[in-house]
Amino acid sequence: MSAPAEPARRHVQPSEEKPGCVCPPGVRGLRVVGYLPAGGVDGLDCTSPLLVVCRVCDRRLVWACRAHRASRCVPCSDRYRRLLVRIAESRTATAHRGHGSFLTLTAPGERAHARWVPGRPGGGGPCGCRVGDLAEWNAAAGQSWNRLRLGLSRVSRFEYFRVVEVQKRGALHLHVLVWSAEPLRRDQVQRIALAAGFGCQVDLTPLSPQQHARYAAKYATKATDQRGDAPWAVDVVNTRTGEVTRGSAPARYRTWSSSRQWGLTVRDVRAANRAAMENTRLTRAAAAASTDQPAPSAAIGPTSPAAESSRDSRPTAVKLAWS
Repeated sequence: MSAPAEPARRHVQPSEEKPGCVCPPGVRGLRVVGYLPAGGVDGLDCTSPLLVVCRVCDRRLVWACRAHRASRCVPCSDRYRRLLVRIAESRTATAHRGHGSFLTLTAPGERAHARWVPGRPGGGGPCGCRVGDLAEWNAAAGQSWNRLRLGLSRVSRFEYFRVVEVQKRGALHLHVLVWSAEPLRRDQVQRIALAAGFGCQVDLTPLSPQQHARYAAKYATKATDQRGDAPWAVDVVNTRTGEVTRGSAPARYRTWSSSRQWGLTVRDVRAANRAAMENTRLTRAAAAASTDQPAPSAAIGPTSPAAESSRDSRPTAVKLAWS
């Protein structure tokens, strides 16, 4: 079955410019109308902004599209990548971190091969891991990951941040940041991965939190544009006869996931960003108010040393905002 075509964007003509919505909190009836046809808007770092209308006060707002795909909007995709970096790094700041590991998991090989052994490539004798239909394996990769999580939990208590990469052959490739109570061994993880349905090639290295967080975030954002490159098997129902057959469709994998106790969430990061923006706004407003006040010594002559000292006693944040 051919993949369904992506629906065309709906472009709208922005009406006369009006201020933002002034309705009280909880009263807003915001509705996204569509994409602005002209693209970017001055002061908004987004190439595909959205026009939003309030049903209550009929005011118009312009929002960033928050797209995760670089093919849709590069600035929003870059912001999403930086957001994932903060989430991936957040577990490092918590107490009792344990032992950090960076785990890479692959799909089984498509041809007969020798068992991969750390330090001895191809030196393990014939290997039994092999994938028959890559589309079927990709569709079941989530179940394999759940089995691997269960197996690791029997070895040690751990927290994880997992991202998906699509290989050139179309197989899903997993990169996992892990903090475990006990150190993990490569042969131990390989045995659990094989039992869960992954391939024999397993990479386990010491975790470098900042480097691996950026590495994982890069592939998570890249994977949002690669769903068409990964073969994916689905059940297709014939609505006339009721017959169920296997067909293909765009991949439906999650580009990243994390354990509940990992650290920050998307909501936490965005709330912190809003708080920082509000603090900056208040700081600039305070600085503007202080500069609008007339100098008391203007009518009597040059500025006195006392007045100069008082002016320099402004908060450092205010000085930096207007330097």
